[in-house]
Amino acid sequence: MNDITSTYNALTIVSAMMFGDDEKDQDRARWYGPGQIACVCDGVTSSPCSGRGAELVTLFAPIIFDGNNKDKLKTICDLLIALREEYMHSDLIIPEGKPPAMQDTLKKVTQEKRATSFQTTVVSLKIVCKEKTVTADIIKCGDSAFFAFSHKGELLSSSLTHNICMNGSKQNKRNNISSSFNSMSFNPGSQILVRVEGLLSSFESLAKKAQVKNKHLNNWMLCTPIEVCNKGMNLPDMSSSPMLTFSLKPSDYLLLPKYLYGRKLKSDGQRYYILDYSSTIRILSEEGIRISNSKIAQRGSTTVVLPDHLQGGYVEFYKDSFPLGTNFVLCSDGFYNCFYDAKYIWQWLRDNSRALSHSDEKQSLLRRLHNQLNDKGGDDDISFVWAYPRKKDD
Repeated sequence: MNDITSTYNALTIVSAMMFGDDEKDQDRARWYGPGQIACVCDGVTSSPCSGRGAELVTLFAPIIFDGNNKDKLKTICDLLIALREEYMHSDLIIPEGKPPAMQDTLKKVTQEKRATSFQTTVVSLKIVCKEKTVTADIIKCGDSAFFAFSHKGELLSSSLTHNICMNGSKQNKRNNISSSFNSMSFNPGSQILVRVEGLLSSFESLAKKAQVKNKHLNNWMLCTPIEVCNKGMNLPDMSSSPMLTFSLKPSDYLLLPKYLYGRKLKSDGQRYYILDYSSTIRILSEEGIRISNSKIAQRGSTTVVLPDHLQGGYVEFYKDSFPLGTNFVLCSDGFYNCFYDAKYIWQWLRDNSRALSHSDEKQSLLRRLHNQLNDKGGDDDISFVWAYPRKKDD
């Protein structure tokens, strides 16, 4: 890890659907190196001009993170709506020779479709490297996805997977452990005060329940949550993102990866940390360890989109923290639907990183991927940005 710099490079792929009777070319992806910003947009198939909508959002992605990102995204959505209005008032071309009643029907159907034009999903990311961590500002609307992998390929976070509880034996009562809250939510934008109990390797029964491999036990600290602080913070609306919220009880422990060590405090010989939110923190509760399931969850038949769902809490704005060396993958559903499990996404990227960087090999590789997707239930546009830490010799 010593050869990792504080900046990222990225591989950007956009590949239109290759198989099937329909033609699609509605995905857009961009990596903006100077700002360390990635963006992937998937234009909605049923929406006219959705490719143009996706193009505009990716084009303006670098300014979304400059200032109030919600206001900036609203400006972009206002532009999409203005273009929709212009399109709705443009001339309709109806095939000649149609009966008047059919012409009226075609005009009505066309106008209804135009009223939903320029729709696109978006997932965008700004990367900021700090001394020991990588901070990610994330914006997401719809079924385009975000993944974070450690440099060894461990899935750290995903917008598609969900937390599951691994049952364990009944937890022993703590000695001299108290908490100042009965129940509290810890989510993006908030901070938490924790008391350090020690390395997880020092707590044999809890380490067993945590299901951490022996060789990794010294990479985790066992902590007691004391208080969550939201006061004075401009918190995002997380009502639509329950997967990002930790619901903590007084009996819970937190497993803290070493790289997340925050501001250190001491009192009466005890060690404390004030931590920013991170989805990589694990909760060890009486029911067991809450861990991330890497199986890619099936999406529903409908999805939220820009510009129509900007309001109402449908767009997620949040900040997360990851270890140095983290790899980020932003992608459309056409890419992740090629794979059953997130770990196969990482394996495919690692196995084919060289081929993806050479035009001759890339096309045949993507054709095989489209064929794989087509065999699973139908081809689609495929797009992704893989942002990886730049090495000193790059």
